[in-house]
Amino acid sequence: MRMPPEKFLYKKRLCTSRRGTLGRVTLLVCQFLVFVAARGAAAQTTEEPRVLIERVEFLGNRRVRSDTLRARLFVRSGDLYNEETLRRDFQGLWNTGFFEDIRLRVEDSASGPGRKIVIFELKERPIIRRIRYDGIHSVSESDILDRFKERKVGLTVESQLDPTKIMKADTVLKELLGEHGRQFAKVTPQIERIASSNAVILVFKVEEGAKVKVGGIHFTGNHAFSDRKLIRAMRHDRPYAIPMYFTELGVLSKTFDKDKLNEDLEVGVRGLYQDSGYFRVLVKEPFLEHIDTQTNKLGVPVPLMAKSHGKAVNITIPIEEGPRYQMGTLKIVSADPDKALSLKVEALKKVFPLTQGDVLNVSKLRKAMKDYTSVYGEYGFIDFTAEPDFDVDDANKIINITLKFDEQKQYYVRRIDFAGNTTTRDKVIRREL
Repeated sequence: MRMPPEKFLYKKRLCTSRRGTLGRVTLLVCQFLVFVAARGAAAQTTEEPRVLIERVEFLGNRRVRSDTLRARLFVRSGDLYNEETLRRDFQGLWNTGFFEDIRLRVEDSASGPGRKIVIFELKERPIIRRIRYDGIHSVSESDILDRFKERKVGLTVESQLDPTKIMKADTVLKELLGEHGRQFAKVTPQIERIASSNAVILVFKVEEGAKVKVGGIHFTGNHAFSDRKLIRAMRHDRPYAIPMYFTELGVLSKTFDKDKLNEDLEVGVRGLYQDSGYFRVLVKEPFLEHIDTQTNKLGVPVPLMAKSHGKAVNITIPIEEGPRYQMGTLKIVSADPDKALSLKVEALKKVFPLTQGDVLNVSKLRKAMKDYTSVYGEYGFIDFTAEPDFDVDDANKIINITLKFDEQKQYYVRRIDFAGNTTTRDKVIRREL
């Protein structure tokens, strides 16, 4: 379709007067820039000749061979000199952890202009000749080494001095001392240089401080059990003897350990409640109060016997008991809805130690899971697993339990072989099985 003449002229005029003029100006500017760039490149080529790396040298390395270090570099002899590549190689050598100081120096070569010599000045980390523990009496050195091995500290004799490993060893050593009642121990690592060698003696200066004992143990929110009964359930923190009325601390109080306290609260206190029907009991985070004590070695007041200063921790444990539940109905089903159980359900229910109306006991429930595993194992279901599902009825204070059994594959004995029986025949031994 042909457009009206007036509209066509308007577009053409716009394109001619503006685009055409701008196009000519842009073309001239581009030609000028290309000319200037070419002159600049030519001038740069003339002013800055090619600089090559003649060789790479290492100074100060004794234990680490130069060939090993050279293999870690990107730069090679004969390459163009590039500061970015050298910066990357510098960082790569530092990341090896072999050195405590690295300096990079570039010198002009005497063979002629345009050649550089790259020099890495290295200071290797010293070797640990000996590790000493001063001031430690609560634990032995073998206990320390075993704990370092268990926690993978990596700090050993004849290894390079590594500040990161020393910090980790400091932390692990404090934890070990804390487990033996030295929660306020101070550990100061020190380095002793050995003259005329790049070796050191690593010394851990330890101030153990006073041993922290378990002080008073109190509970809040407990109505079903007394403090005394709950304390007896705490295997690690209960005193060796019954606390006497004339001393705040128990006779022969145990050493305080936070990890053992947590185990006592979970296994001892919480376990006691759950075995008595308090299925939803909450044993909250304990409040710890550090106190200074004055006691003698016997722990009881004896005339003319000197007293020693120590530290103890008073422990307050909040508890939310919740309601007490009874056993409801018991269902035993297959974990696979398309597959029936191989054993009879009624026979399996007789193995369960709780009946409807009994006080719920979590320990008996755990034992039942082990018993079912043994029963199925006798029938060849060695991969059997049981998973309990709880349906809590808060209105009637009962818990209905559904046990989901995953029998998996049943195994059979194909053949029994014997080895090492030189005097007794196989059939004789097989007859005794």
